[in-house]
Amino acid sequence: MSDQERGAAVGRWGWVAVAALLWGLFFFRAFSTSGVFMGGDTLRDFYPMRHYWASRVLAFEFPDWLPYDGLGQSFPGIFITGTFHPMLWLHLVLPLGLAAKVTLLTCFPLALGGTYALVRAWEVPRAGALFAGVTFAFCGYLVCSTGNPKYLQAASTLPGALWLALRFLRQPGLPRLTLAGMGLALLAFAGDAQAFVMANALVVCVAALDPHAGPWRRRAGACALLILAGGLLAAPQLLPAAALTAASEPGARSLGEAQRFSLHPLRLWELFLGPFLADAEGTQGIPYAVVTHLVPSGGFGRAWVDSVYLGVPACVLALAGGVASVRRWRTWAFVALWALLLALCLGDALPVYGWAYHLVPFWRPFRYPEKLVPLVSLGLAVAAGLGWKRCLGEGGAVRAVVGVGLLVALPCAGLALAEGGRQWWSEHWLRPRWPDVPGPVLQGLSDNVVATAATAALLAFACAALALLRERPVPRGALLVALQWGALMRANEPLYQLSPAELLSTPPPFVEHIRAAVPPGERVRVASSLRETAPPRLPGLSYNDSLHLTLLSALAPDMVALWGLDSANEYLPGVSSRVRQLKVDRMQWFTRLAPRLGTRFLACATSEYAALAPRLSARSTIAEPVLGLTLVEYADSMPRVYLARPECVADRDAAARRMLSATLPPPDVAIVECTAPLPAAPEGPLGPVRVAPGTPEHLTLEVEARAPAVLVVNDALQPGWRATVDGQDVPILPANVAVRAVAVPAGRHVVELHYRTPGLTAGLVVGAAAWLGLLLACLGTRFVPRRRQAAP
Repeated sequence: MSDQERGAAVGRWGWVAVAALLWGLFFFRAFSTSGVFMGGDTLRDFYPMRHYWASRVLAFEFPDWLPYDGLGQSFPGIFITGTFHPMLWLHLVLPLGLAAKVTLLTCFPLALGGTYALVRAWEVPRAGALFAGVTFAFCGYLVCSTGNPKYLQAASTLPGALWLALRFLRQPGLPRLTLAGMGLALLAFAGDAQAFVMANALVVCVAALDPHAGPWRRRAGACALLILAGGLLAAPQLLPAAALTAASEPGARSLGEAQRFSLHPLRLWELFLGPFLADAEGTQGIPYAVVTHLVPSGGFGRAWVDSVYLGVPACVLALAGGVASVRRWRTWAFVALWALLLALCLGDALPVYGWAYHLVPFWRPFRYPEKLVPLVSLGLAVAAGLGWKRCLGEGGAVRAVVGVGLLVALPCAGLALAEGGRQWWSEHWLRPRWPDVPGPVLQGLSDNVVATAATAALLAFACAALALLRERPVPRGALLVALQWGALMRANEPLYQLSPAELLSTPPPFVEHIRAAVPPGERVRVASSLRETAPPRLPGLSYNDSLHLTLLSALAPDMVALWGLDSANEYLPGVSSRVRQLKVDRMQWFTRLAPRLGTRFLACATSEYAALAPRLSARSTIAEPVLGLTLVEYADSMPRVYLARPECVADRDAAARRMLSATLPPPDVAIVECTAPLPAAPEGPLGPVRVAPGTPEHLTLEVEARAPAVLVVNDALQPGWRATVDGQDVPILPANVAVRAVAVPAGRHVVELHYRTPGLTAGLVVGAAAWLGLLLACLGTRFVPRRRQAAP
């Protein structure tokens, strides 16, 4: 190795060491404590789903059916479960909280490295590439997405997938096609369908804009081949999800629902000012009152992410690069694409998302426009890297950086002075929109505006000053990277949440009571009526620790899966539309229908129990006064499996009218959507049913029917189930709108129900063929030339 090569290698590893140092310092709080990530959906669905997957795989079983959400639904058919992501294997060898912690922390160097490689492909200097990587890896969206791991995994994978795609587009070949296809497939396996679709769209955009991708015909062919390869490799996830989409209503069912969690226009200021709406020390996010009054999220009491901050230095360099390249058509194309993505993020504030919803059929299952923010963040990070190359490289347009820095600094300084001196923003903008704003909230927001505006002004001035160090490029680059990292560290680091891992392994008192009341091994279903609200402040616990303890104690979905309890509530998008249909009246669901469908316990706020009590039949109640919760055991809860007399109706609508009427049918009567008349059963006991040991996908039931009847299984009716009676296939009939029934004749019979996710077998076959085919082809291309070279 020559001295020049040795120096280049040392330089490369030096940048890697710097990136690792910045990562370690940013997440020092996570590395140095035993706390685990637990905010948002990390607790609500990520931990339960990972716990369930690991428990089934450790038992050498594949989790086809998920019994813990909405009376049951397909596990691999739900995109967000990420059934095939490679990081799942960590949960087989590490404790639940630690495995998730490693998974999430790994996302940030992946995002940094992917962004670094992507902008380096466009000849951005190493310092500028590190700057871009820092911008994206530690941006507000990614840091706050530690509360939503599936979207963090997808967002962190995106820049690396685009870099691999760019390498293939520039120099097509089988090995590069395989790697690029694997990158796209990994996005799908992360659990974010929209990110997978948008990544394919961005591949097309990169192919169109990259100056080194070759002739247009080759670009089009390479794009099509890469998208096909990515789709084939991701088939184990895509085909079951497509089958679920065709059979039910996952995702958004209306434009209004799709546009919940839209990015509010007020939060656009966060891109360069910082998270001025957040309470970094109390809630570690945007408080409930601020969300509901200033930045409503479509009925939710929280924001999707609590920061979208990208750093003032990055904004200055991106704007300066655009100004310096204003005469280039690619600049305008890039700006137009970025503006389109930003308009989609704004959701209901603009008509653009509605156009996509109505005009693009595959867009309709997607929801929550704020999920597109990482695309905006990545676009600005790439623009900052390109701005570095254009303005800070040799002979660069330094004046553009100075001018933009001053242009950003002056109004920010003016805002800080105006708000600090006369509360200009508070009195002229905030109070007219929130007349009864509490004094402490008003003061807190005012202080945030002053602090963030002053900091933005100082950062912009610093960028302008550093740009003038033309003769000292290395110190200038190091200082700019440090400035950007410091800005992101100050604003975003306080917003990621850690909680004690013991919360995941210590059953709440209600769970202990349920276990004591239920025979060992018997499955039990619970419901929770707790609405989103501020938790009680508990001595010695932070706001978020109190919130997490309250949610776990209230048996909120899908956290009960951690304790082996099924939930009648739905949280995941694959819930049956029939189950949703029965929940149109919330009061009727929790007082009458939930127990009829096999729900034995209800957890609710003690304040709400007063309204529920007159309408439900309770066997017992237990209060938790500290948290203000009450556990109710229904007196009229039906068994999970039982024999019933059928009452035939013509269709689903007729069954729904019967179940939602003022008077329910008798408990031993099932409303069945009959394809042919069923024999009438006499009144009185119909006989016992014994449930043999099995798995969630295979139920074996021994029936002793005294007369012809229907066997009701109080689990969701979903495509993929089949039934046999004494080995003979029989149809599964819809019962009580949402659950399953099988007609059985009088006498002793063995009824078996089997489940297989629709599309899974085809997906596994196609995916395995694609993976093996591409890998074998790659090995062949390496082996055959060597044999030819060895031949005389």
